[in-house]
Amino acid sequence: MDYRKINNLTGWGSFIIAMVVYLMTMAPTASYWDCGEFIACSNELEVPHPPGAPLFLLIGRLFAMFGSVISDDPATIAWMLNLMSALASAFTVLFTFWITTHLAKRMMVQNEGTPNSTQTLVIMGAGMVAALANTFADSFWFNAVEAEVYAMSSFFTAIVVWLMFKWEERADEPRNERWIILIAYLMGMSIGVHLLNLLTIPALAFLYYFRKHEFTWQGFIVTGLISVAILGVIQSGIIVYTFDIAWFFETIFSGIQEGAFTSGMGLPMGTGLVIFAFLLVAALVGLTIYSVRTQNTLLNTIALCVVVIYIGFSSYMMIPIRSGANPPIDENNPENTQTFLSYMKREQYGNRPLVYGPLYNARPNGLETTGKEYAIEEGNNRYVELGDKRAYTYADRDKKFFPRMYERSRYDAGRFGYKNFVKNQGANQQDPMDDRPTKGEDFSFFINYQVIHMYWRYFMWNFAGRESDVQDAGWESGFAFNKTKQMPDFMKHDPSKNHFFFIPLLMGLLGLFWQSSKRGSDAAIVALLFFFTGLAIILYLNQYPNQPRERDYSFAGSFQTFAIWIGLGTVALYQLLEKYLKGTAAYLAVGLAMVAPVLMGAQGWDDHSRKGRYIAPESAYNLLNSLAKNAVLFTNGDNDTFPLWYLQEVEGVRTDVRVLCLSYVNTDWYINQMYEQMNESPALPLSLKAAQYSGQANQSKGFGAKKTLAVQLPVNTQALLQSGIISEAEVANVVSPMRWNVGTRGGGQNRYLELKDILILNLLENVANGNWERPVYFANTVSPGAFLNLQPFLRQEGLAYRILPIKNTQEPDPFDPTFRGSLDHDRMEKNLTEVFKYTNLDNPDVYYDENIRRMLGNYYYTFTRLASDMLRKREALMRVNNEMRGQLANGGNADSIQTAMSANSAEIQSLNDRATRLMDFTYEKFPFDAVTPDPYSVLRVGIIYDRLGDREKADMYYDFVQKRSIETLKYYSATGDPFRKTREYYFPLQLLGQQFAQTGRAEKLNTLQAQMSELNMRNLGLQ
Repeated sequence: MDYRKINNLTGWGSFIIAMVVYLMTMAPTASYWDCGEFIACSNELEVPHPPGAPLFLLIGRLFAMFGSVISDDPATIAWMLNLMSALASAFTVLFTFWITTHLAKRMMVQNEGTPNSTQTLVIMGAGMVAALANTFADSFWFNAVEAEVYAMSSFFTAIVVWLMFKWEERADEPRNERWIILIAYLMGMSIGVHLLNLLTIPALAFLYYFRKHEFTWQGFIVTGLISVAILGVIQSGIIVYTFDIAWFFETIFSGIQEGAFTSGMGLPMGTGLVIFAFLLVAALVGLTIYSVRTQNTLLNTIALCVVVIYIGFSSYMMIPIRSGANPPIDENNPENTQTFLSYMKREQYGNRPLVYGPLYNARPNGLETTGKEYAIEEGNNRYVELGDKRAYTYADRDKKFFPRMYERSRYDAGRFGYKNFVKNQGANQQDPMDDRPTKGEDFSFFINYQVIHMYWRYFMWNFAGRESDVQDAGWESGFAFNKTKQMPDFMKHDPSKNHFFFIPLLMGLLGLFWQSSKRGSDAAIVALLFFFTGLAIILYLNQYPNQPRERDYSFAGSFQTFAIWIGLGTVALYQLLEKYLKGTAAYLAVGLAMVAPVLMGAQGWDDHSRKGRYIAPESAYNLLNSLAKNAVLFTNGDNDTFPLWYLQEVEGVRTDVRVLCLSYVNTDWYINQMYEQMNESPALPLSLKAAQYSGQANQSKGFGAKKTLAVQLPVNTQALLQSGIISEAEVANVVSPMRWNVGTRGGGQNRYLELKDILILNLLENVANGNWERPVYFANTVSPGAFLNLQPFLRQEGLAYRILPIKNTQEPDPFDPTFRGSLDHDRMEKNLTEVFKYTNLDNPDVYYDENIRRMLGNYYYTFTRLASDMLRKREALMRVNNEMRGQLANGGNADSIQTAMSANSAEIQSLNDRATRLMDFTYEKFPFDAVTPDPYSVLRVGIIYDRLGDREKADMYYDFVQKRSIETLKYYSATGDPFRKTREYYFPLQLLGQQFAQTGRAEKLNTLQAQMSELNMRNLGLQ
């Protein structure tokens, strides 16, 4: 069998292995973060967050259609979208194999000859090692088993690099430029998935340079500058400035209305865009024809590359077309030239300084106009100017080159907060404005946080080992045997603890050094690809500390590049061994090299398998079914919004609910959509005019020095009762009219309300005028800072708080001090025990990462809150009975008192039984020893059992909390390693000590105090 056929067949073998791995570990349904959004938008071609991913959505739509054919179950659509990522990742593995064998062959065979059988074995082994190392790389594997854009983006990265090497082999053949044109087309297509693929351009430019020119430093530098220029032209010129120019044409042909002044021709909107598109096509066609007639090959290649990039990029036309159909998910409403331009520029995310700008302590010295804002008015063919877009300006002395510590809100953001890097913190160490950070301190933050923590740590996760899945966890190779001995058993057997003993890392470094010595130009190309898909992203993102999630998925392209070097380490091993082992060197080299990916796969399997994990859509199902019909639900962010979108748009669950993400409520386009019916959800009862919420000027409303604003809403108690919104028992707590004070934001003379605050108040005013018939809720994951001091008027009915004119006057539960609302016992109990779904939360064989375990704590809080409130009511009735016994002793009416006491006793027993069933239900559906949440959540259940008088069960929970917390803190106390959850484990121990003291568990208290006294408080950061 010839080499080419062996290479092809072995490559497809790597594809099959990867595909089987991903099918076995793939998520069965939607996952958290952006997955729910992308599945929902793919299913019905809706508009996701900027800058969109139209090609991903179009391909996803095809997979969704196949899912509908395969099964009537709409959940199959999510599985099919996950399959799309698995398939894209398996193809990435395939091309990684072929790239590696191409490079390995050049290291082993001179003058492009044909490898002999031994060389073929080594080359195929190198390719397979690289392919499998890529398959099992931590971050790449994570992307491969969920419906996100990064798997498909990695595919485009791999295929364009592979195609460039194919061009290199044929660079001297006639019409070799068609390979470059094909690459340009794929790059244009990849823009419709993610911009990461463009980062391959510098590496491809140098591949072209090394193939066509002899090396000189001048040529090397010029090539670098040209490659960066090409990257800039595509990213800024084609992707953004194309629409800037289109907008200029719109202002000419459609025009703008600025107050009484009008400009432009007043032609229908879109006329300028059509004319510009025609001129652009004509110019590109004309340039191509000219290049053919003049026989200018270079100009022809450039012209055709630009043409095909635009053709590939044309998937973006889906965004304004589908936005024009006003789908339920229509982020930024990019249906016209102006809003589409804003969408492509990602203006909603704001700007961050990259090369030159202010640090966090800079004080604004004014405002500057950065552009204009426009809106569309019904019956007006011109864009209506709303006002200026404005941004803060800063004095030159406050601006720095390469600013890294720029986000003031992250000044005291944990271990990597800026205050930990700055020595001169001024007179007031709590005020960042009088700090004097030096350039060295700013650069120290860049190295320690952005490079080491946000890239190198992820790199080591992939190729050395990972400590755990706790956010900000470090890397861990497995060689720190002394530390391992100190670990408690649950840490040693943590599925997310992966130890590779540096083997993949050392293989990669060996491959890098060996390739550098054998084929320096090839090593330079791979190194450029490694840098631009890794550290270059760090430079561009300029990330601030305390990110909401780990960001390793962004660097998967860098890690798949390093996998090539791991594969090339096989060649190095062979060439080192063949001097001593003539006959068996190839087999031994491949066998030794294969240890790296096999170890990666074996260690990573348990924490990368999402088999049996249904919590994202089920948590959405449980939240939606906490709500009354036609409810309005305010949510907080990605993880309590996107799964809801998925469930509504794909599975058709509770489409009568209007989900409002508070992250978007400050935008005019989002408020516009609230005035329209979406699915089965009627338009919202709002009375804000467009002039009150459109544009930057309406993002907030100033109130000078006012700290509070008095609000009053009408209440018809009888109407509430007749409609069943409240019960007879709640009538006494109705506040009519409903009065409370809303706290303003900001300070000093600059207090204000945000647009979202104003909208919530307007919504409540209109709901109140409609006798509160339109239910309004906050998800119970929303931060209290968004509640507008409505906490006493919140009634919990499941995983959501309904806003009602019922004021809770009871003191908060001492174990739940932040909740000041009331609970609907019957509705909550039914939802929690009969309606909600908890699939596989009792299955210890299903892996749940820290993010899910944290969300599981929400279930614990809800159950224990309800049980605690039942017990509080029980205890109040017991006090009443005690008072009645006193009345009996004083000669009260025996018959009436005993009748009342009997009724109370029955209710006491009922409440006791219901609370017991709730706590037993938690252990049945999500036992703490199967999937463990935070220690405080577990402790709360133990406290409830203690109040129920079941000391045995209480001690079961107490013992677990004590053992888990002490072992965890003892380990970090001994090692001194940073641990961001110290207080999360220490605080429950303090509460547990109080509980032991109050319940007479003296022996347990003494043991706990002795254990806590052994902890090194300084190492734990508690001193």
